[in-house]
Amino acid sequence: MRNQRGISLVELMVSITVGLILMTGVVQLFLSSRATFTTQQAISRVQETGRLAMEFMSQDIRMAGYMGCMSRNLNFTNTLDMSGPNANALYRFDVGIEGYDFANDGGITALPAGYPAVMAGTDFLVVRSANGNGVGVTKNNDSAQLFAENTGVVPDACGPGEASFSDMCEGDVLVVADCRKARVFQATNLTTTGGATEVNVPHSGDNKWIPGNAISSWGGSSIDPSENFGPDSQIIKIQTSVYYVAAGTSGRPSLWRQVAGQAPVELLEGIEDMQLTYGRDTDADSIPDAYVTAATVNAANAWDSVLSVRVQLLVSSTDDNVLQEAQPYTFNGAAVNNPGDRRLRQVFTSTVGIRSRLP
Repeated sequence: MRNQRGISLVELMVSITVGLILMTGVVQLFLSSRATFTTQQAISRVQETGRLAMEFMSQDIRMAGYMGCMSRNLNFTNTLDMSGPNANALYRFDVGIEGYDFANDGGITALPAGYPAVMAGTDFLVVRSANGNGVGVTKNNDSAQLFAENTGVVPDACGPGEASFSDMCEGDVLVVADCRKARVFQATNLTTTGGATEVNVPHSGDNKWIPGNAISSWGGSSIDPSENFGPDSQIIKIQTSVYYVAAGTSGRPSLWRQVAGQAPVELLEGIEDMQLTYGRDTDADSIPDAYVTAATVNAANAWDSVLSVRVQLLVSSTDDNVLQEAQPYTFNGAAVNNPGDRRLRQVFTSTVGIRSRLP
């Protein structure tokens, strides 16, 4: 017996038992840390998605109806050709903001084709405004064109062989405004003049661009003051932005944005629902008196009385099984006790004022 070496069966069983106990603790610690990390990561992504979505939408909503000056009482003229099938949706710039209640409002069918299938029951927002930096007008326009400051010509900035002039491209829809009046038109050609110190911005009716100009000759010797713009005026790009919720590339709901009839862009994944209500001023005191749905405003044809927008977004984690059990939530006044998965969800709400319409 004194010459025997090794471990007895009892010792081996004891060591295995101790090892199993230690491994169980390590595995439990790993699983707990992994679950905590997954939950914290989901919380961070949901909060980031919600903040970014609000930031994108708030920037456009605040600028709705902006025409170079903040006044909501500008004498507005639209010289674009409005006979096209999508003209009212894309180029009705006298209506700075409007929305559609997908569940209750058939007006969504009037918007341009090419959108991914909008999620049933979600809302749809259309914002129209000038954007970007303006360029000053150097002298009174004539009947064929305006004269703008030359802030630089950039070759190929508008496409191969197509230069930009003062950050403008041929075919851009523009607004010229002087804080008393505003006029929307489409630039049909851009050239430098005056020793390259100015840019000619023609608005011809004979062009290849869409929608084109319905009125190609205005201003100059006209006695109508609404057609003349002098050195106190600015020319700015103007566009229509559309926000809606649709399935993204992963198949999950996402927030989409389409600008000026271009291809839609998927902004943020995980936006499951968007509900909008609009603050209406019903007694002309420049204060919202009630927040109502788009269907209500459309029925009253009262988008000019909307001073603010209340945005509600339901944001979910991109991964399932983030939580140990299904998370009940309340969105837009409705309680959902069994969402059918274990995703993390958070509701974001923000009220955004339209700057050009508030005191």
